[in-house]
Amino acid sequence: MLRQRFADLDINSIVDELLRVVQQMAMIVVGSTITGGLLGAGVGAFAGGAGTIPFAGAGAAMGLKVSGWILGALGLASIAEFFIEGLPRIGEYYVDGIRFAWEGTCGNEGTGPFCRDDPYAIPRATHQIAQGHVEVVVLLLGAIVSYLTRGRGDARVLAQEMAASRKGARLGQWMLKHEEGLKKRPDLQVPERRKGAMGDPQPVQPNRRAEKDKEPSTGKPGSMSLHTVACFKADKLPASKHGEFERQLKGQQDGLNRLTVEEFLENIANPAKRDPRIAKIARKELYDKLQERIQRDLMKTMNAIEARKLSVKQAKETLSSLAALHNPDLIAGGRDTISDFGDRQVNSSIGPRWKSRVEGLKAAAEKASKSGVGSGLLNVKLHKC
Repeated sequence: MLRQRFADLDINSIVDELLRVVQQMAMIVVGSTITGGLLGAGVGAFAGGAGTIPFAGAGAAMGLKVSGWILGALGLASIAEFFIEGLPRIGEYYVDGIRFAWEGTCGNEGTGPFCRDDPYAIPRATHQIAQGHVEVVVLLLGAIVSYLTRGRGDARVLAQEMAASRKGARLGQWMLKHEEGLKKRPDLQVPERRKGAMGDPQPVQPNRRAEKDKEPSTGKPGSMSLHTVACFKADKLPASKHGEFERQLKGQQDGLNRLTVEEFLENIANPAKRDPRIAKIARKELYDKLQERIQRDLMKTMNAIEARKLSVKQAKETLSSLAALHNPDLIAGGRDTISDFGDRQVNSSIGPRWKSRVEGLKAAAEKASKSGVGSGLLNVKLHKC
């Protein structure tokens, strides 16, 4: 499918290597969905008998786990914000493939008197998982195009980042060669959309236009000049979490750039005090949504009591790895409002680094205020080292 669809871009030169990475990513989906099983090159085949498996919850958690792994493997952490939003939808291909293979086979070659194999189960599973592979590749290419166009990224810089990855080096060179062809493909154009870690839109503050969630400008007359904050190191995090690191930095950048210069300086002078009740309420709301969604899916394969018990366990496990995010952090002028959820380890690695960076940002804001642009928006750039 991919070879024919992108024949004009000579995708043959990188498709096998790309699919190997996608297949490895698919194993993460399988590991999140079922323990015990075998997923080959687009084929779901399981040995075992009847039983119930936790299909639910994969879509909700995929963005945090899978995107970080595959983007880290390919050196594509910079495109995280454009890639993560499409993963939950694609995850359904894999979950359905697993379900078809599991429910359609009985074990012991289906010779038992009370169970017969569905002869179409494995072909159906194969098709679903192969389609999932195709959709992931298309999503990757679309995210690269979005990064180069909407994100105004530089293809050469991105290729250099990919060159640092053994699995992404060839893809980077292919991207450089076919950059213009990729940009012209209508099937790789994705409508602009901003989402949080769990797929819910990030809230926009009252009386603020949504268009403020954009890349900082280089500075215009009457506005604050661009201030690039010293880079944030992610060297103590596993490569699989670098994509999530970039996403959380982008969330804080957007939050800062929704503040006026005067608001930021006021928040720094009088920092908000953290109210544990606010995060507790936000976590309870997220837990309720997750638990309800997981239970609804589980009831397709088990009774209500079992589904309830397992959904509670899965929702708690998912929530235990997530931190409530302030965008920006309170130390950086943020308000005590929970705007998103993200990986707990990543959040803990970003917060402490603000202590050595906030003074420089404050000085830039004070300079802008003295020049008469205190009512203008901040113009801040955050980036990973």
